[in-house]
Amino acid sequence: MFVAIDDTDSQDRMCTTYLIYRIIADGRYDIIDEPQLVRLNPNIGYKTRGNGALNICLGKGSGKTNIIGKISGKYVYSYSRIEEEPDVNQLMDYVSSIVDEFYVRDDDKTNPGIVISRTKFNEELYSTALQEDINIEFIENYLRGRAVYKKFKTGHGIIGSAASLAWKGQRYTYELLDYRYPHYTGLTHEEKMEISKIPEKYASTFNNIDTVNGYPAIFPKPKTPVVMGIRGIVKNDLINIYEEIQNFHKIQDDGYIIYRTNQGTDDHIINNPDYISDMGSYAVTGVISGNPYTIEGGHSFVSLNYKNREIKLAAFEPTKEFRKILLSLVPGDIVTAYGSYMAGTLKLEKIRIRKIATLYSRENPLCPVCNVRTKSKGKADFRCPSCHRRYKTPVYREINRNVSEGFYEVPVIARRHLAMPVKLNNYFYGSGIHDGVM
Repeated sequence: MFVAIDDTDSQDRMCTTYLIYRIIADGRYDIIDEPQLVRLNPNIGYKTRGNGALNICLGKGSGKTNIIGKISGKYVYSYSRIEEEPDVNQLMDYVSSIVDEFYVRDDDKTNPGIVISRTKFNEELYSTALQEDINIEFIENYLRGRAVYKKFKTGHGIIGSAASLAWKGQRYTYELLDYRYPHYTGLTHEEKMEISKIPEKYASTFNNIDTVNGYPAIFPKPKTPVVMGIRGIVKNDLINIYEEIQNFHKIQDDGYIIYRTNQGTDDHIINNPDYISDMGSYAVTGVISGNPYTIEGGHSFVSLNYKNREIKLAAFEPTKEFRKILLSLVPGDIVTAYGSYMAGTLKLEKIRIRKIATLYSRENPLCPVCNVRTKSKGKADFRCPSCHRRYKTPVYREINRNVSEGFYEVPVIARRHLAMPVKLNNYFYGSGIHDGVM
């Protein structure tokens, strides 16, 4: 039986993943397959932090076992298949008690929702939830006859819960989330930076640390039950990293769970569409059609011609050094830009410079006799200041562009959960380069 939960946290407290940890830690039901953390549309205004929903399959399991975590020093396993499903009403009562105990009650933006279903939903719902703002009435109609659900307060969380059950997971990564309730405060910033270097030694991990901007990315905000989150594509590496961190730093935790996720997959990106709408995320290939500029606040922009329409590319101040790449572009450069679209502007997550335009500088010619630079006396009239010989043609020299063709991405401090890091291109696409044209 699939159980999905969403919208139990706030901007600075709790984490919906912790409720899944509590369900697993209680041991009332066996876990079937792997718990899932599914990120949805990053452009939703009312999201808390990462707009992630959780789902897990519960029942009596059988078949092969698989490590999915470690609680109170003991490994926790899931089963490969379900042998007996639990009673739906009893399961809803149990999960509701967990949500009721831990969700953030005093935040108007926190509106939990639970969805329970015997089957997964059509993937179209997941795709829609990555691109649009789905209303709750639509989801309630969708769930009618398909599943049972429960709403807390407005129950807005049933939208993300339902959408998470529509993720098929063709592309996926893992995240090990380590917990301490109510929260862990035993590390300084310097210690967090040092610990964040440990997963960076593994080629299979991503988004661990931003050394330039002093950001230990594996550590979340301090008032959540999550001590740290380590992301990667090899589950065993995550387990080994956790053990290495504990061997050297002895973090006092309750345990961890490893989730299968859509993080770092670019699932939210639609490649070169004919139609672009607000709140969607796209990869668009076009020609730079204007000179870049920066406004007050440090936000940088440049215009792109895409299928005979002008789109503004934006690198906002939080993207830090990435703005230098946008500012290096000139009219005629051909690029593929990745990001979310709103009101004519694509907010960049990364960019591939496919072909750089050739620029030339115009100079007065040298006098070959005197080896002296001539002076302009008018149109097609260049005179040597020494021998006074006259020349008609200026000299054009190619300007050395301080940028190369290739991929550039925002730093880890500004990276979105769904955005695929450049280092994962080969993992998901073999030896080819993911450039927005599949």
